[in-house]
Amino acid sequence: MTQPFLGLALGGGGARGAAHIGVLQQLHRDGIKIDAVAGASAGSLIGAMYAYSLDPFWIEEQFRKNMALNPFTAASKRFLNGRNPGSILDQIAKKVSDHFQMMMSLNRKSIIKRQLLQDAISFLLPATTFDDLKIPLKVVSTDLESCEDIIHDKGDLVEALVQSCSIPGFVAPTEQDNRVIVDGGVGMPIPVPVLKEDCVFTVAVDISQYTLEKLGKTNMLSITQRAEIITSNRLKAKLAQEADFVIQPDTLGIHWSDFGQFDALMEKGELAVSGSIQQLKTIINKKQTVLDGEKEWLS
Repeated sequence: MTQPFLGLALGGGGARGAAHIGVLQQLHRDGIKIDAVAGASAGSLIGAMYAYSLDPFWIEEQFRKNMALNPFTAASKRFLNGRNPGSILDQIAKKVSDHFQMMMSLNRKSIIKRQLLQDAISFLLPATTFDDLKIPLKVVSTDLESCEDIIHDKGDLVEALVQSCSIPGFVAPTEQDNRVIVDGGVGMPIPVPVLKEDCVFTVAVDISQYTLEKLGKTNMLSITQRAEIITSNRLKAKLAQEADFVIQPDTLGIHWSDFGQFDALMEKGELAVSGSIQQLKTIINKKQTVLDGEKEWLS
């Protein structure tokens, strides 16, 4: 089997995952062929949708269509213009901001049940197994018991995505075989390492929250959140540096639970690619020239 050339690693970031769609659309317009994908959290869902369709414009259509149909992702008008204060996502965002203490409660494991997330994924993605995909996909989740990464690349695709997108304290974890499985972004927020094993050239898409407001008046919530962001950003930057090329959209400092900036984030993803596409093409051409030379020498 021919080794995949270009592997795309899509990082986690909740609502900021909309930037991945813009990145994929612009890469498509510029004729960049993606041979394999790996994703964590939001990146795993967008990556799976792309691996299934190879059509980033279909991905956008699915999100917009499901905004009108799906009780989890679709009922929220926050993806579009206007707002429905009674929608599921608005209720979730309010709980995240107003009831942070619930996430720290000893009597609860999460704010929402994993079934709600599973239903949302099933609405967005027709595929059910990795065999339904057109290109290889690796989905990353994290085992809290062993502190190890779990790499999914075969079998039940929906289950793999649910595990990868289960934000700790927000979505109930998956407990099986003495493991407590949560969001892949916990241990490998940008899954470059799993692609480097298989692909000649790797591109990382980093949708981290790098733009931060001043703390102002400090409290338990602001201090805890800022500390977590710093730790996460350091890990993401380190992982991204392992890739041959990094695309870093301006995610506007948006929190992962802010689903009201879908269009703006898509545009930022497009702009991030447009601003670096010539450099990317130059590096790809050099890599392919070297690879062709090695093949000719071996023959």
